[in-house]
Amino acid sequence: MIDFTNCEVNKYKYYGGRNGGKICIIYNDEEYMLKFPPINQGITEHSYSNSCISEYLACHIISTLGLNVQDTLLGEYSIQGEKKIVVACKDFTNTSKVLKQFAELKNSQIITSKNGYGTELSEILQTIEEQQIYDVKELTEFFWNLFIVDTLVGNFDRHNGNWGFLIDEKHQKVEIAPIYDCGSCLYPQLTDARIAEILNNETELEARVYTFPTSSIKENDVKLNYYRYISSLKNEDCNQALVRVFPLIDLAKINQIIDATPSISTIRKEFYKKIIEQRYYKILKYSFDLLREKC
Repeated sequence: MIDFTNCEVNKYKYYGGRNGGKICIIYNDEEYMLKFPPINQGITEHSYSNSCISEYLACHIISTLGLNVQDTLLGEYSIQGEKKIVVACKDFTNTSKVLKQFAELKNSQIITSKNGYGTELSEILQTIEEQQIYDVKELTEFFWNLFIVDTLVGNFDRHNGNWGFLIDEKHQKVEIAPIYDCGSCLYPQLTDARIAEILNNETELEARVYTFPTSSIKENDVKLNYYRYISSLKNEDCNQALVRVFPLIDLAKINQIIDATPSISTIRKEFYKKIIEQRYYKILKYSFDLLREKC
């Protein structure tokens, strides 16, 4: 575990977002956004979020697929004598490249846009088609690749505010930002005690494959169920993303990453490996096989 407590802090750089505190630190001469775990209140089965671990693990899992994802480091930070598990996310912005959320691009479609942060699928796809800053085909492929990846790691909060672009206004250049903000993956709010109950109950385990989490993206104002949507094979762009991404998934590599992750219990590691395996076989492989039969 890296101790970030004594790292220099850039007091003039701030980060948005809702989940947990964030500061900018200098580590190995580079800027990192240091994210702290939020406290969850009013929820009986957990009092503290493992979102920092989820952020670290999900990003490293996604990196095994060869996709462009934010670099993350797991560590600790002492506040008034209390050590907290934190995740350091390498800052991919600089003086020339500014992060712009997809929501901002969606807002710029002044004729058709209703709400930049609205996650109705038809509006998102319409914005992708109508925007003029990036190749439509590449952006469409990125969007659906991300949807497949979020399916594997069980992301319940991928919205228009946590994916986007790096824009260099001076040189009129744009690139898709690395995949970031993955703290809502891998069921971060579950306690070890609750995990033990789920692992010993097949019905509970299957519910976390077939029923929840759902995607934040909606169709007719209803959040998409990952299993039902992908296995329906009704969206050809989604089907093609499945064809691109599924063969890249290596469960053995993913398990190695989980086993090597410090500061998490054996039962939590078992749960991570089990739930990813279940989502791999019961959602992605099942849909991939259906698609091959259809062809």
